[in-house]
Amino acid sequence: MKRLLALLLALLAGPAFAQSTVQTENVRAELLADVSAVKPGEPFWVGLRQTIRPKWHTYWKNPGDSGLPTEIAWTLPAGVTAGPIVWPRPYLFNLSGVINYGFKDEAMLLVRITPPADLPGALKLEAAANWLVCEDVCIPEEAKLDLSLPVTATGAPAAPATRAVFEKARQQVPMPSPWPARYGVAQSGDPTLIVEAKGLKPETIRDVYFFPADWGPVASMAKQAAAIGADGIRIPLRRGDAKAALPADLAGTLVLTEKTAAGEVKQAFDIVAKRDPAFVPTSTVAASGSEQLSLLEALLFALLGGLILNLMPCVFPVLAMKAASFAGLAGHERSAMRRDGLAYTAGVLVSFAAMAGVVIGLRAAAGDVSWGFQFQSPVFSLLIAYLFFVVGLNLSGVFEVSGRFAGVGQGLAARGGTTGAFFTGVLAVIVATPCTAPFMAAALGFALSQPAPQTLAVLLALGLGLALPYLALTFTPALQRLMPRPGAWMDRLRQFLAFPMYASAVWMIWVLVQQAGADGVIYALGGMILIGFAIWLLRLGSGAAWGTWLRRGLAAAAVLLAFAAALKLEDGRATAASASGASNGVSFEGWERFSRERLDRAIAEGKPVFVDFTAAWCITCLVNERVALETPTARRAFEQAGVLKLKGDWTNRDPEITSLLKELGRAGVPLYLFWAPGMERPKILPQVLTEALVISELAEIQPAKR
Repeated sequence: MKRLLALLLALLAGPAFAQSTVQTENVRAELLADVSAVKPGEPFWVGLRQTIRPKWHTYWKNPGDSGLPTEIAWTLPAGVTAGPIVWPRPYLFNLSGVINYGFKDEAMLLVRITPPADLPGALKLEAAANWLVCEDVCIPEEAKLDLSLPVTATGAPAAPATRAVFEKARQQVPMPSPWPARYGVAQSGDPTLIVEAKGLKPETIRDVYFFPADWGPVASMAKQAAAIGADGIRIPLRRGDAKAALPADLAGTLVLTEKTAAGEVKQAFDIVAKRDPAFVPTSTVAASGSEQLSLLEALLFALLGGLILNLMPCVFPVLAMKAASFAGLAGHERSAMRRDGLAYTAGVLVSFAAMAGVVIGLRAAAGDVSWGFQFQSPVFSLLIAYLFFVVGLNLSGVFEVSGRFAGVGQGLAARGGTTGAFFTGVLAVIVATPCTAPFMAAALGFALSQPAPQTLAVLLALGLGLALPYLALTFTPALQRLMPRPGAWMDRLRQFLAFPMYASAVWMIWVLVQQAGADGVIYALGGMILIGFAIWLLRLGSGAAWGTWLRRGLAAAAVLLAFAAALKLEDGRATAASASGASNGVSFEGWERFSRERLDRAIAEGKPVFVDFTAAWCITCLVNERVALETPTARRAFEQAGVLKLKGDWTNRDPEITSLLKELGRAGVPLYLFWAPGMERPKILPQVLTEALVISELAEIQPAKR
C-alpha cells in the first residue's frame, strides 16, 4: 500500500526527469537535480546548467576587471534551504587588456539543497537566475526556472544521463588544496603567494594561475610569472585597487596543467593563504643593503644618470652632430646660442614628458612598464632603423632640408635654428632609451612604481641631466671660446657623423631580426630602398606641374609601402622566437637560460650564482659582455669559482624577468646579480662592468672552491 501511494505521488508530481528550460538570446539555462526522488531530511544537489553561445562568456564569482557573477534567488517550501553556489574552475579572458574570469561553452553551477525531515509528498523548487553574458558587447539576461520532484521514503537517483552531467560538473569543481599556503608583502605593497607544494617537478607543470576569490586585494593579471622551486609554487602578484589593507587570509583558486602518464590533466585547488609577516617576497632577490629611495634622492640620481647618459655610445653620435652644429654658431650673437641651447633642452624635456605620459597611460592599462619597453616591439625597431637611415642620408648630403622637404617632415633634426635644435633634442631622447647609465636604474625603478606626479618629476630630472652639458655650453662664454672656429672641417665632420647613424640603422635591423625572424631583413632593407627612392623623386627638378604632383604621389606611395611593413611584422611577432632560434641574438654559450625555479634551486643548494639580465637592443649590455663577461680571463674565473651563470634575455617582453626587475626596484637592463655561497640576497653589480671588477667579486669565493 505504501509503495502504491508513493507511485501515485510521483505521478502527480510529474516525471522524475522533469526540468525547466529557458532559452535566451545567448544562453540556454536549465535546472537539473542529481536525484529523481527526494528522501526527507537527506541533502541533494541541483545545478544551473548554462549552455553559452560560441565566443560569448559568463562570469565567475570574481569577474575580474569587469562583469557580474551569475546570481540565483530561490523560492523554496518551508524548511527547505539552499546553500551557496559551488563554482567550477574559471577561465581567463583577455579582452584587449581587460582581464575577466568566467566561463565559455558550458558551465554548471551546483547548489546543495537540504529538505526537512517532515517534507510532504512533493517538492517544488523555483529559481530566478540572472547573469551577464559578453562578447564585444555585454547583455544582462535572466530566467525563471522551476523543478518538481517527488518525495519518497528512500529517495531515488537521477537517470544515468543526468548523473553523467553531474559527474562532469563535479570534476570541474576545485578540490581543497592538499598543501598549506602563505603570502607575504613586498615593500612595494605587492603580495607574493607561496603554495608549499614541495617535490613538484617543474617540467611536468605548466600554465599555473591563481584566481583570487574576491575582487580588490589582488589585481587581475593577463599572465602570472609563477615559478616552481624548492619551496613549492611561488606566484608574484600585484596589489589590487581596493583601498583596504590586504586580508589576513587570501583566498582563491589555483589552476594548473600537469603532465601525467595518461596525458595532460588540468587541475584546480581552492587555496586559503595565511599572511606571514616574516615572509618578505624579495628574500631571494632583494639586493643586500638596498633601501627605498626618497623622492629627493630619486631626483638627484636621475639628474646624475642623465649627465652620465651623455657618455653612453647610443647618445654620442647625436651629441657630436649637435656639437658640430653649435660650432657653426661661432661668431653669432650670444642670444642665438642661448636660444639654440634652450630649444635643444626643450626638445629633450618635451620628449621625456611625452614618455612619462605614455608610461603612466600604459601602467594604468597594463600594470608593468619598464625602461626601454618600446624597443621590445619589432614595429618600433623598424621605425627607428628608418629614422637612423634618413638622418644618415641627410648628414651625407644626399638631400638638404628646404621649404620643399619641410613638408615631408624628414631631417628635422638637421635643420638650422631653434627648430633643428628642438628636434635634435627629440632624437637624443629616442636613441637614449635603450641605454642605461649609473644611478639611472634606481631612479627609474622608483619613478615607474610611483604615482603620476613623481613619475613625471623623475623623468624630467633625467631629461634635464641629459640636456645640461649642452645647455651649460650655450650659456657659458668661457666654454664657447674653447670651440674650434668654423671652417671646411665642419662639412667633413657632418658627413663623417652619417656613418654612426648608418651603423645604428644596421644595429636596429639586427635587433629586428632577433624579434621578428630573418624576414625582418627583407622588410627593413626593402623599406629603406623605398624611402631612398622617395627622396630621389623629390630631389628631381620641378618640371611641369603635373610631373611634380606625380613625383610627390609616387614618393608618398613608396613611403606608405615602407611603413606598411610594420603591419606585417606585427602579424609575425608570435613566431619570432622560432624563426630566430629563440635566441634573440643574445649569446648563451656557457650560460643557462634564466628561470626563477633554477635560480631558487641553486641558491637553496648554496651554489654561487651570477645572473645577467640583457637584451639585444641594449648597447650597454652588449659592451659589458664583450669587455667584462666574455673575455678569456673572466670565463676562466667563472669556471674556477664554480659559478652557475644564468642569462635572462629581455629582448622581447618576458613576464618572469619583468616581475623580478620590479621586485628589485629596477626598471630595465642591464642588471647583474651575484650570490656568493650561502647568500640569501644578491649583490647588485654596477651597470657598467669591467673585467677587473668581475674577477674581484669572483676572487672572494675562489678559496672555498679550491
